[in-house]
Amino acid sequence: MNLGMENETTEHKRSTAELEAAMESVASILNKHDHGELYFGVRLRDGEVIGMDVSEKTLRVISQAFTNRV
Repeated sequence: MNLGMENETTEHKRSTAELEAAMESVASILNKHDHGELYFGVRLRDGEVIGMDVSEKTLRVISQAFTNRV
């Protein structure tokens, strides 16, 4: 599956290890466009979904990051 390339309202990150950078990108997208999409588990150079395993703890960390910053 391929999501295509990033654009002004879509951000791709290879893994949740890039959460801090993702939060900065999302904040910028939302400030400019009021909407956007963030995908983890995507190869940056071509938008190919590479997938990743995500634990319940990681989902909570991501959710909390959004709650605190966005």
